[in-house]
Amino acid sequence: MSATEAARSSTAIREFQIGFGESELSELRRRIDATRWPEQETVDDDSQGVPLATMQELARYWAADYDWRKCEA
Repeated sequence: MSATEAARSSTAIREFQIGFGESELSELRRRIDATRWPEQETVDDDSQGVPLATMQELARYWAADYDWRKCEA
């Protein structure tokens, strides 16, 4: 195999499979639900980082709405 062929094969996109056990997903949901949230920010802009409500909605989405089985497929 030439150096060019070796470089091409090492960077080629290859199919892979992922799988999440139900116990892993249950633990993830439990940990998300157990999140200790900070106090709400004291400003109305993003100067203190991502707004608390945005992070809480994102966490809720990952715990309740994200389709992990679709991701696996």
